[in-house]
Amino acid sequence: MSSRNTRSSKGQESPESFYTYDFCDPTHPTEVLEALGEYYTEGLFTDIALQCSTGELFHCHKVALCSRSSYFRAMFTADMRERSHSVIRLAGVDVEVLTTLVNYVYTSKASITQWNVESLLEAADLLQFGAVKTACENFLVRLLDVDNCLGMLRFAQLHVCLSLEKEARRVLLCHFHQVVREEEFQELGVEKVRSLLQEENLAEVLNEAVLVEGVVRWLAHDTLARRGHFQELLHSAHLDLKEEYLRTALELHRECLETDTEEIHSLFVQALKTAFNINKSPSEHCRRGRRLTSRMFVIGGYHWHPLSEVQTWDPVTDQWQQGEDMPDHTRESYGVTLLGSNIYISGGYRTDTTEALDTVWVYSSDTDKWTQGQPMLTARYYHCSVGLHGCVYVIGGYRGGAPMGETEFYDPLKRKWIPVANMVQGVGNATACVLRDTIYVAGGHYGYKGSCTYDKIQTYRADVNEWSITTTCPHPEYGLCLVSLHPKLYLVGGQTTITDCYEPDRDEWSQLARTKERRMECGAVAMNGSLYVTGGYSYSKGTYLQSVERYDPEQDTWEIVGNLPGAARSHGCVCVYSV
Repeated sequence: MSSRNTRSSKGQESPESFYTYDFCDPTHPTEVLEALGEYYTEGLFTDIALQCSTGELFHCHKVALCSRSSYFRAMFTADMRERSHSVIRLAGVDVEVLTTLVNYVYTSKASITQWNVESLLEAADLLQFGAVKTACENFLVRLLDVDNCLGMLRFAQLHVCLSLEKEARRVLLCHFHQVVREEEFQELGVEKVRSLLQEENLAEVLNEAVLVEGVVRWLAHDTLARRGHFQELLHSAHLDLKEEYLRTALELHRECLETDTEEIHSLFVQALKTAFNINKSPSEHCRRGRRLTSRMFVIGGYHWHPLSEVQTWDPVTDQWQQGEDMPDHTRESYGVTLLGSNIYISGGYRTDTTEALDTVWVYSSDTDKWTQGQPMLTARYYHCSVGLHGCVYVIGGYRGGAPMGETEFYDPLKRKWIPVANMVQGVGNATACVLRDTIYVAGGHYGYKGSCTYDKIQTYRADVNEWSITTTCPHPEYGLCLVSLHPKLYLVGGQTTITDCYEPDRDEWSQLARTKERRMECGAVAMNGSLYVTGGYSYSKGTYLQSVERYDPEQDTWEIVGNLPGAARSHGCVCVYSV
């Protein structure tokens, strides 16, 4: 067979002589990987053995190891003594972890669990399997919670996991009042507590009372052994002590003691007096005016028409900044919740129809960019949305004009929605928040076309996948906001100015100071130890509201502290801590 070299009448090559076909076999990468896997399984063409800490050998191919690990690439290409070895001993890597890493090399897959993730990340960090380390880091971010954020922070710093470190700090800042009640905090050594209190962002965001509580709870865990460290820890936090904090500290210490031992309590009193005498005069060590690192994000809403703006408020300067608008300008009655630094917008319906939407948009507060998320399993509007255990939960709402009880959650690591147990009673236009490991849902409508107002508080625990009734709301309504702050839940808004407070530990309701305005479908968020409510609609005045109120739980007072850029109701309101 021969090829022809044809020419035109002018002696030039014809176009056909330049014809080429760039063939690319789409099965090639998969088949090469599968072949390497077979060679590994059958022990063919192997040229290096890896030995784990217990002595087991893994006969591998250098080229395969080098393709996924810069550690082995350097070892086998640079002038290192291991280059000529037939066995590489990995004394710090156990057999299960090495099995996972070798399987990853030959299959591209690794099974990561809560039992192996830390040891797998350590080995991936040591042997420079970058993709596996990143996957393990993302897995740990997914597991971050109040009861493990301190350990995660130290682990992230040790292995230079910047994303994990950042999110662990964010959890610590947002939930420090809960962290100090955890055994993980109370078991810390004095050096680690001192280092923690000196964290720049921690000192800037938290008020003195919360930091004093942390020190007192740590001291009360072992007063006899720790009383000598009290003053130095207060000094480390640069606290300008006030007598009101000292009185609170005395009461808290006695409350924290498992047995009311007067001898131990008197030792604490002496340490407290010493600390007060040393710190009561202003000095260079007292705390400077703090630059708060928290911002309120107000997303969308409604004011005679759907709003798509993203507004950011700095409570210190009372300055607003506008972010990138939501991509969908015609949607309303959607759910808004925060997960890390990302704000999830789910569901809703369009202005010209009541057809429920399943679409999800994600706003990054770090980059001011929107991306489209995975659609929900069930379309819905006027539903609740919260973040729990690294996932986004959407709860209840309306579909086809009727309230629904379906609940599902989005796992950002797996990028999929997963259905869970239905609510005890499906409701729409309810409100929800998270306290510790529990989702609380209050109020809302149920019954035929949502004609009845629900008076119960429903709770969901993910560990048992179960909904239950916890208590009865003293003033059942719809269009309320439920917010958790410290160990309590606050119920605000609606058609009255009533503020109800529920303390789950005591199963007690109390009525607090009233808001300045009646706020139907307002926004609400806990930030820097206070409760903020924004906008809403006043049925008594027939107007949309623009003002922002702040509640001080120590003084039991509400005050107007600013205004939204524009009046709005049904908007999302979240607090993001910058780290």
